[in-house]
Amino acid sequence: MLSGLCPVAGRDFFELPPIQYSETASQDKVATLVGGIKTRTGGKQFLKAILEKLGVPEESQVLVFSKTSLQNSLISRENPRAIYFSTDTYVGWVPGGKVEVIVQDERLGPVFYTIDPPLHGRPARVVRATDSCLQCHATSRTSGVPGMFIRSVVPDQNSHPVLSAGTSLVTDRTPLMDRWGGWYVTGSAGSPHLGNRWIPESRPAGAELLPEVSGLEDLSSLIDVRKYLQPTSDVVALMVLEHQCRTHNLMTKAKMTYERSVYFQKSFSDEKLSSRNGMAWKTAENSAKEIVNAFLFFGEAEPGGDGLEGSGEFVTIFEKGGVVSAKGKSLREFRLYGRLFKYRCSYMIHSRAFRVLPAAVKERVFHHLRRALSEDADNHLGRREKKVISEILSETVPGFKSKS
Repeated sequence: MLSGLCPVAGRDFFELPPIQYSETASQDKVATLVGGIKTRTGGKQFLKAILEKLGVPEESQVLVFSKTSLQNSLISRENPRAIYFSTDTYVGWVPGGKVEVIVQDERLGPVFYTIDPPLHGRPARVVRATDSCLQCHATSRTSGVPGMFIRSVVPDQNSHPVLSAGTSLVTDRTPLMDRWGGWYVTGSAGSPHLGNRWIPESRPAGAELLPEVSGLEDLSSLIDVRKYLQPTSDVVALMVLEHQCRTHNLMTKAKMTYERSVYFQKSFSDEKLSSRNGMAWKTAENSAKEIVNAFLFFGEAEPGGDGLEGSGEFVTIFEKGGVVSAKGKSLREFRLYGRLFKYRCSYMIHSRAFRVLPAAVKERVFHHLRRALSEDADNHLGRREKKVISEILSETVPGFKSKS
């Protein structure tokens, strides 16, 4: 890492000028969100109202029962934490607890909030969370910037992670056999996984997990699904979320490291920002390569077997949200066997996080995308797939056609 981007006296680089993450006011709309919510009680109706205000589909619901988050005291196998997401927003909720929100801010990237539900006549209260969330959500797990991550752990029957059994940071490159420990999973995957399993108390330390439970249509045999907005924890939604979190983090890292590099270069060098010898250009170039590799699903783990089968409701609503080309093609079209998506270029190129990337970073992303999508590029993409992706990007992503 460039020395100018390293922490100073224990402070993360994003807390220093010009970003000053925790000190800078967010411009997103979460702070004024609760004023328009009519319900006077908490629970899932309050959650539902928040999701509607933020445009987050309840069909994206996934459930995690390991005690690995802010509201651990409320989480159990019987009372898992629900997570919902859209392209730029993530919402977490445990029955009986607060609503947690992460929303993309154009200046700061992901911003964290907790929302206390209305109780005994007291109105709902929104609090921007910094220290409490960033202790976990701004580490090497999130590419060193405020962001999101998915963990797979081996839980005991009380939902505590058995750390001696190891943990995995899950991305779209993680083999399915290492995914979803501590999560409920509905639907079917082509390979064995760790979902829906835990170590019973009656077994000695180091004993194996309960046998695999897969192919569940809903979770009514494991929890009281009436407490939640959906009876499922969809396998396809989980895999989309895992891809999205890593990709989102890389874009946040690209934006913040470039801004910090520009700040240093302007302060200590006469080098032009466009110079390929300068810190800013090199930072943009390195970030762009990371983003393009993530966008094009380099190293994606195959689902194996007959592929994936999840909730038709999630698949339908997710695909419906895609940006469509003149020929009706979208980067949100699923394949679900061999790979997750039909066209291996991430729909996150249409996200707010990508739109607000510095122009220099975008230019390098487009440069490397064009190279990877050229006919003579030797990579994992087929010729027809490259052509379709190029057509979609040319029609739906401003600036992609321009030459680097």
